[in-house]
Amino acid sequence: MFSRLYVNMVRAGEVSGSLTDTLKRMAEYLERSRQLQGTVINALIYPLILVCMVIFAVITLMVFVVPSFEPIFEELGDKLPLLTQIVLAVAGFLESFWWLLVASIIGFIWWMSKQWAMPESRTVWENRLLGFGKIGELLQKVETARLARTLGTLLENGVPLLTALSIAKNVMGNTVLAAAVEVAAQDVKTGSGLAFALGSTKRFPKLALQMIAVGEEAGELDGMLMKVADTYDVDVRNTVERLIAAMVPLLTAVMTVMIGLIMLAIVQPILTMSTLVE
Repeated sequence: MFSRLYVNMVRAGEVSGSLTDTLKRMAEYLERSRQLQGTVINALIYPLILVCMVIFAVITLMVFVVPSFEPIFEELGDKLPLLTQIVLAVAGFLESFWWLLVASIIGFIWWMSKQWAMPESRTVWENRLLGFGKIGELLQKVETARLARTLGTLLENGVPLLTALSIAKNVMGNTVLAAAVEVAAQDVKTGSGLAFALGSTKRFPKLALQMIAVGEEAGELDGMLMKVADTYDVDVRNTVERLIAAMVPLLTAVMTVMIGLIMLAIVQPILTMSTLVE
């Protein structure tokens, strides 16, 4: 019922005779982790609502509004504008084969869940995500903050570095970065410093590695790891806010253009018919 992190923290607190302080640090660790997770989730709610609104508006127009004009457009025959022909074709497809679209979406979700459940496939997908521009950088920062806070909390409570690395590896959500921590643990076991070992994997930000190196040289690795975690918590929050600030107007513009094109496809033939009548 309890994670390895929790169990090892309590064990270290009991051995060192500082169980009260250990539990306080654990509570702070869990609170910070939940805050970081909540920040990301809360920031994504509004863009997700916008995406759903775009999809709902387009489907409503294509399924209910556009087909009602089709009998009117039949009088023009081949004289219909290309945009109108495309919109009518898409509307007809959605009206007749909506079940195929729903089945495809369900099938894709099922396929992705199966891929995610297979360790090798999940590693491939997560590796691609890490290389996906700003999204990859954001995931890297989130995992770096989680790793640093976990290691710092464990070291503060007297857990040996190798044991702390083994626990932190299991706490991380990205399997690629977890594997990098495992490789780094082997280097630390042979005598390498933590900053050098993590840097050899080429998976962690340079700033974090530099701060860890300073902490090792000063003999305050646990405190510096907590500062790394605080730094990247703030960085993640700012990055998410900037991404959302850019995403909201972009989604609004996409919605406006799509609805505008559909309405143009409806109005243009009506104007053409009015001209012919005159």
